[in-house]
Amino acid sequence: MKKSLIFHLSIWWQYGIAVFFSLFFGFPLFWMVFSSFKSSRELVGNMWALPADPTLDAYRSVLAIPEFKFYYLNSLIITIGSVALLTIVATMAAYVFARIPFRGRNVLLFVFLAGMMIPLHVTLIPLYTMLRQMGLLNNLISLLFPYVGFGLPMSIYILRGFFEKIPVELEEAARLDGASTARIFWSVILPLSRPAVITVMILNVIGAWNEYLLALTLISGNNQAYTLPLGVYSIVTSMTTFQYDKAMSALTLSALPILVFFFIMQQQIVKGLVARVLG
Repeated sequence: MKKSLIFHLSIWWQYGIAVFFSLFFGFPLFWMVFSSFKSSRELVGNMWALPADPTLDAYRSVLAIPEFKFYYLNSLIITIGSVALLTIVATMAAYVFARIPFRGRNVLLFVFLAGMMIPLHVTLIPLYTMLRQMGLLNNLISLLFPYVGFGLPMSIYILRGFFEKIPVELEEAARLDGASTARIFWSVILPLSRPAVITVMILNVIGAWNEYLLALTLISGNNQAYTLPLGVYSIVTSMTTFQYDKAMSALTLSALPILVFFFIMQQQIVKGLVARVLG
């Protein structure tokens, strides 16, 4: 009886902590969404109250801005392009580190993983200087390779752990059937690693979609190349008087695709991360 009571108390304690942090981190998002349905006057008058007379006027105003659609398109292009390239490179590199022995493998792996310890801010000036000398500033290409480069360390870390968990006997059986290393990778390893690959894709989609600092540094000189975070900031700051309702609706529209994507795919994230921990 005593053990059962202690067990139930520990469960309720864990649920209590989970609920507290869910409310703590979720409230700003909830406040942003319900504020977007208020008029600017109502929002200023009582910013914490629920909308007394919900309206979509702010959304109509934001969607009527021609540049907003271009910002969406730019974010889609750079997110899809960078994540696709990153996933291909990371899966291949992780498989090499997990399965193919060669001299200096551990040193090279450490060099890759050390990228997780390098703050983004210290690379901004070298990146800006290098891309300016290459003539790649102020277009979406200037974001592609930094997004891939900064996403590689964590992606390789997750995928390598998953690949190492796959039984070597499966690869040996395929090799006995005449499969090459490339065929084993594409036909055996990748299908079995679907949860980890999808996890890597989701994490990098979220990162690329929400990224602001690199975009501000590398493409701020061309408003036709603005991604959504930079574009929303430009729209909000260009208002002669700050209109809270339009700001909240623009932020909600920016966050909506990634929130929907995350909630649909969250099971795959859990599966991939659990597999990495168990591996």
